Amino acid sequence: MGKKSAISALSAAIFFIFSFIYPSPVNTAFAQELDATVDADLSALNIDVRDRLSNFKMDVQNYLNKTRFTDENIVNDVRGKPYKIKCSFQFFFRSATGFDSYEAQMVINVQRNIYRTQNFTSIFRLKDETWAFNYTKGQNFYHDDLKYNALTSFLDYYAYLVIGWDDDSWEPGLGTQRFVKAQNVVNLAIANSDGRGWTDNSSLKQSRSVYPAELLNSKYENFRKAYWIYHFAGMDSLQYSKRDALERIAESLEMIGKIKKTEVRSWIIKQFFDTKYLEIAGTLVDYYDKTIYRKLMDFDPDHASTYEEYAKK
Repeated sequence: MGKKSAISALSAAIFFIFSFIYPSPVNTAFAQELDATVDADLSALNIDVRDRLSNFKMDVQNYLNKTRFTDENIVNDVRGKPYKIKCSFQFFFRSATGFDSYEAQMVINVQRNIYRTQNFTSIFRLKDETWAFNYTKGQNFYHDDLKYNALTSFLDYYAYLVIGWDDDSWEPGLGTQRFVKAQNVVNLAIANSDGRGWTDNSSLKQSRSVYPAELLNSKYENFRKAYWIYHFAGMDSLQYSKRDALERIAESLEMIGKIKKTEVRSWIIKQFFDTKYLEIAGTLVDYYDKTIYRKLMDFDPDHASTYEEYAKK
């Protein structure tokens, strides 16, 4: 089922979702573009350097919002306008060398509209700590999937991840072609750069290569299915049958916890809980089985204190 079909058919399919009889796929697929806001913190740089970066924020925002990362369209289910993914990119500049070389960190936060409401759920939040690139005031930005550029390829990589995560929340596996695109950017970067930020995995810091690699690995197929259940049969469905939706959320979390036991160093599972833990804890306050919080402490020990706090409410 394409995303557009999934959105328009959700209310009619709620019974089938709760019964876990999923709608049959159709041949049409729909994707979307970005509604990005960009901010840049230049406080660590000298005044003269800051002037050279005065257009950076708007240049990046225009690139993200005006580039066609997909060739398909869908309509927003609430406002009748093109479906856009709300996301924010915050850049923290750390150093500048020469006239146009910079190092920065980035924090990205992505939100997804909850079906037929004005509410949102965060689907992707991440800090990228290692990014080196060149930028010249007034330069043109070009989107080219076949050519590596330290600035635009970095943005392309995250655009594809954002769209893929959003796609997967509407239908299991729908984001695959976007994750493949992100993996292609990684391969291009490794072949045409020193690989810094793209391949330097460690136990404490992930590289960009790890996310598409895990998302495309068959070991995580059930994670991606659980991710969809959490959003589509869970968060989207709370307004229709709260008890059933909470059961689906709990079931999805147990599916993810089961995978975590064998893939203890999974970065996509860590990223999921880092993004969702407050929402999970707050949403499950109304769930009838409070032992879910004890399970969450085991699945996600980094946020155990939060789960313990909400278990008492």
